[in-house]
Amino acid sequence: MKKFYISFIVIVTIGSFIIYLFSRNSNQLLSEYGLKGLSVTEMVESLEAQTINRDDMVASISATQLIISTDNYLLTFNVPDNFFYLSFAPYLETTHPCGTHNLVTCRGELKNQEFEVVIIDNQNNILINEVLISHDNGFVGVWLPRGIIGEITVTFDDMSITKAFQTFDNSNTCLTDLKLIN
Repeated sequence: MKKFYISFIVIVTIGSFIIYLFSRNSNQLLSEYGLKGLSVTEMVESLEAQTINRDDMVASISATQLIISTDNYLLTFNVPDNFFYLSFAPYLETTHPCGTHNLVTCRGELKNQEFEVVIIDNQNNILINEVLISHDNGFVGVWLPRGIIGEITVTFDDMSITKAFQTFDNSNTCLTDLKLIN
């Protein structure tokens, strides 16, 4: 019985030490990118606005999770149940296919540009009607209610595009097929 207690204490001690090291190192990672102490929605907004070397970190946002990974770490955070992050990149010439938005590696064509954005749900409720500016990565990100079907209209100069979208648990968080036309 004594061997059992000693083995149990050793296992608990080693497990606690590993958890401590992971927590300390993950906090260092979050601190390094200015994310420590932020909510999930704040972390997503911060990552979208940063230009991070693609070889240093990957940060993807699905309908339900924010996943941050490096060579040494994999951190997962749940998106609040009532929120959905939609990131979109209107374009003129070039785009890329995308379903799950990567806040670090996805790049859009029109960087630091102003867009008139109107987003409505299928009940014709206006969710967003404002001028938004794309980040250095060429994307604009918005938080929307989860569980809706809607339509986004993006206007740039005298060009625009309207596209349907959904914000369900299996919906895409990245819209890159927004070719602006006259």
